[in-house]
Amino acid sequence: MTVTLKIEITSPLTDEDQDLMAGLALMTVAIANRQQFNAQADAEAAAEAEPQICGTLEYVSEPSGDEATGRVCISTEGHGGRHKFRPTIPMGMN
Repeated sequence: MTVTLKIEITSPLTDEDQDLMAGLALMTVAIANRQQFNAQADAEAAAEAEPQICGTLEYVSEPSGDEATGRVCISTEGHGGRHKFRPTIPMGMN
């Protein structure tokens, strides 16, 4: 969206001119705030659209203590039931 705003002020201002200028200032701020609100709403919608995974790591019990298997739960965050562990992809391999 392109906005062009041209205002010419001739002095002295009447009371009506001052009211008009105040209204223009408020409208300009409202337009800027709306653009910022739309950008934030778009970012929030995109974040909500991406399903978050549970991310719980799988461990096995060994005599020496619990050890990570390198597998992570890929179910959606807050899921019920058992975890669905899958191997993680090493960095640079995807």
